[in-house]
Amino acid sequence: MTRGAFVTALERAGAGWRDGDAAAVADCFADDVEYLDPYGYRFTRRTDLLPFFEPPPDGHHVVWHTIIWDDTTETGAVEYTYEGHHRYHGTAIVRLDGDGRIALWREWQHRDDELDWDARVAGPVEERR
Repeated sequence: MTRGAFVTALERAGAGWRDGDAAAVADCFADDVEYLDPYGYRFTRRTDLLPFFEPPPDGHHVVWHTIIWDDTTETGAVEYTYEGHHRYHGTAIVRLDGDGRIALWREWQHRDDELDWDARVAGPVEERR
């Protein structure tokens, strides 16, 4: 796998979210995917992701902020903001399968309907405490 394949998988998923196409997003993931937030949920089959990826009434989208790829381990990391029912800022560790689909998506994210990405990553300031 390559950084290019990783970026392509992210771009395909992002387009599916933007277009409100849950099936297109799910198709970016392997049949036997490990998609999880260690504190919240776990999916192990692509078909189980379909309802999870259904768009809310006002739609949804994702912005990829930082994309990191390590050739040696063939593992990527991505910082993102996802907006749907709520806004989430997060980071995921990602591995692809031999077909260029996402086989591992392990994310940690925080719901933040008030702050945009720049304000969130700037960290706490005295006025917000």
